[in-house]
Order: sequence, then C-alpha cells, then structure tokens
Amino acid sequence: MHAPTIDVHCHLATPEAGELLAPHKRSQDDPYMHFMGQDSHDQNSVMFPTIKGALRNHEQRIEDMDAMGMDIQGLSTFVSEYGYWAPPNVAAEAARIQNDHLAQAAADMPERFALFGATVPLQDVDRAITEMDRAVDELGFKGLQIGGNVNGNNLDEARFRPFWQAVAAKGIPVIIHPDGYQESHRFGDYFMTNCIGNPLETMVASNRMIFSGLFEELPDLKVVLLHGGGYLPFYTSRADHTWEVRPETRVHIPDHPPSYYMKKLYYDTMVFQPQYLGHLVDVVGSDRIMAGTDHPFDMGDDDPLGLIDRTEGLTDDERIAMKGGNAAKLFGI
Repeated sequence: MHAPTIDVHCHLATPEAGELLAPHKRSQDDPYMHFMGQDSHDQNSVMFPTIKGALRNHEQRIEDMDAMGMDIQGLSTFVSEYGYWAPPNVAAEAARIQNDHLAQAAADMPERFALFGATVPLQDVDRAITEMDRAVDELGFKGLQIGGNVNGNNLDEARFRPFWQAVAAKGIPVIIHPDGYQESHRFGDYFMTNCIGNPLETMVASNRMIFSGLFEELPDLKVVLLHGGGYLPFYTSRADHTWEVRPETRVHIPDHPPSYYMKKLYYDTMVFQPQYLGHLVDVVGSDRIMAGTDHPFDMGDDDPLGLIDRTEGLTDDERIAMKGGNAAKLFGI
C-alpha cells in the first residue's frame, strides 16, 4: 500500500525578509557564519549559486523532490532569517513576511507542499505568541520552527515558559533547527560550525529542556529535533547515569531519567548511515522518527527513503510510517 512520503526537514528562504533584517545584523549575531573559517566561506560562494533557485523558489524544487521520491515537503523557514537579534517590531514584520511567503507556496501547489515550520520573533514572547496564532489560525501552519537559543538565551529559561505554555495549549509541534552553536570559537576550520556546531546546539538545547523539567511541566508538548536529534540519542546512557549519581540533575525531574523524556520527542532521519538510524529506532522507537532531507543544502540527505529501506530490523509498516505516516499524524495532514 502506498502512503505519501513526507519531508519534515526542508527550508524555503524569503529574500525580502532577509533584506529587512540585514541593517540590524552584526557579525556576532550569527554564530554559524561569524565563526566560520574563510575556506568554508569560499566554498559557500561556490555552493550557494547551485541551490539559490530551489532555496528561494518553491517551483524550482519539484524536480529534486521527484528525484528523492518525496511527495510532500513540509516547508519551514530559512534559519538565517530568524532575526532574533533585530528590534522586536522589525523581527515581527520579517516573520510575517516569511510566513506569508511559505503560505503562498503551499497555496500554489497544495498537493506538493504543507506548512510545518512558521517562524516567530522569540526575542519578544508576546509578539511570538501573536504571530504563532496568526500563522496557525489564519495561514494554516501545522507547526513552528525555532533556533536552539535566542540571542544566547536558553529555551528552558523562565522568560520563555509563557511561549511553551501557549504552544502546548495550541497543540502544535515545534521544530528545533539551530543556526550554529553559540560558543563556536574553536570551530573555524573544516566546516566545524556546521559539522559539529549544529548537532551540538541541538543536544545542548534539548538536554537543558529535559533537565529543566519543561517536559514534566508540559507533558503534551511536541518537539521535533532535526539532524537525528544531534548527539542527544547517541549517548543516552551517560545522561541517565548522570541523573542517577548527581542529585542536582534530579531537582526538576525526580521521577524519570532523561531517556524517558527522549522517547517523547520526535526526530528526523538525518543521520546518514543505517546503523545510526537503527540505533535511533532502538532508543526512541520508530514511531518517533520521520524522513528529513535538509533540502536544498549540500549537508542534506538526498535519499532518506533509501536509508530507511537499508536499515535492518524494520517491519514494512514501520518503514511506511517513517517515510510519511508519522509526519502526517504529528502534523495533522
């Protein structure tokens, strides 16, 4: 039986929003680019022209989707356009422009695109909630996409609790996609700002959210970790051991170890090798994993369906679910 295949990890840029944000941006506001070495900047100047069309124009990505066997892309915004460092009114306007752009893409080709990751101006929680409500209630977004921190402020901090409470009440998933690691001063060479930085940021953010008791307080909160959850699911045993022997880690989660909460999160397949996808399945369960490509970037996986097929020990039903069924259920499409 065929079920639609769904990509939960892809980006559509909005140049108009980038132009609006640019005058307010300092180099240090974007750790991904700020700490990147010149060799990687040079390679980006070669790579970006090859993806520019697909990154900005939804109509130019259909051929890639067909080649990957992806029936539907769950569109999310471009992480370089979060704009958390901009004045709140400017960031709110940029978020509105981006979300409108994605909504138009989905309206143009509803059979190929769904709305998974609206952006919100998280430096101002009230404005973020307002834009979330507009994106979901008026534009039809099924979820949000946010960074791993907001100007160096951790997502588990008290200032963001009203945001998380509003998200939980709304019942929508939140995709976490980093824009580099905030402390990447050692990552200048060898494209480490991406290779190590992005998955490390995901691990730090999600660990803090777990240990802070966020998921204990809001058990129905739906959070999606891209890049296979970063390093989080691949050293679960150390987190659990820490919880067992260090009382300071049990202050907010006295009853359950970290792995208990990891099984309640969602993940994409962006781990590149069958043995790692198999491990992810063992740790969190196949019902928590969804196909992802990171389209149209060079760090993406252009054959996530093949990766699922090459992973041993899965049933046919599990493969169908990971290729699209789990995403359809989580995002309600």
